Amino acid sequence: MQQQAQHRPLIILGTAIALTSLAEIVYFIVWGMALFPGGSLAGKAVWTATCGIAMGAVVGAATLLLIEGRASGVAAFGMAAAIMAAIGSYCGWLCSRIDARFDYFGGAENGVLFIWSSVIPAIAGGLLYGWWIYGRGGAGEHA
Repeated sequence: MQQQAQHRPLIILGTAIALTSLAEIVYFIVWGMALFPGGSLAGKAVWTATCGIAMGAVVGAATLLLIEGRASGVAAFGMAAAIMAAIGSYCGWLCSRIDARFDYFGGAENGVLFIWSSVIPAIAGGLLYGWWIYGRGGAGEHA
């Protein structure tokens, strides 16, 4: 049990980075290749890789700082879901503003759709993240 607790920060960070990176891969394929194939493919790939890793690292670090050892059960689940949803939604808005300049993913001409296609997955991903980290079907209750 102590060994599992020792690896807990890596599990939390790894899970957060995996989920956000998976979301960014989907955005890259759908928005960057299928819907808006113009522009630098390398630039789009670097953008999505950087965002996926950075966003996940922030979510994982916030989880470790604000939840781990302070909350458990339903409260921890809700807090983790809220962290993922808030950071994912903010990143979607921020990326839409940046994309208005670079025009890699169609954010300039499809701003509302671009933002909603970030907010909805951020909320769903937050619920999944909270369940995996603190739910009964996930890693269990810790604190």
